[in-house]
Amino acid sequence: MGENVTHFRGVVRNGVIVPDAGVTIPEGTEVEFVIRPLEFTPEERAEFAGWEKLGDEAWDMIDQWEKEDGHAAG
Repeated sequence: MGENVTHFRGVVRNGVIVPDAGVTIPEGTEVEFVIRPLEFTPEERAEFAGWEKLGDEAWDMIDQWEKEDGHAAG
């Protein structure tokens, strides 16, 4: 059995997948979704890597500083 597959792009808005402008899909059409990871710049990836390296001790220090400065969350 052959399949006629067409690919469209879109984004999720308020929990609903919204196709790109100009794309119309007939009501009742069966669809399959592929979730792609977000793409980050090398600078963003380096920043994330730096944050991941922070240990629990560093986070405890940050929490303490925030309490001392009166900026504690919650």
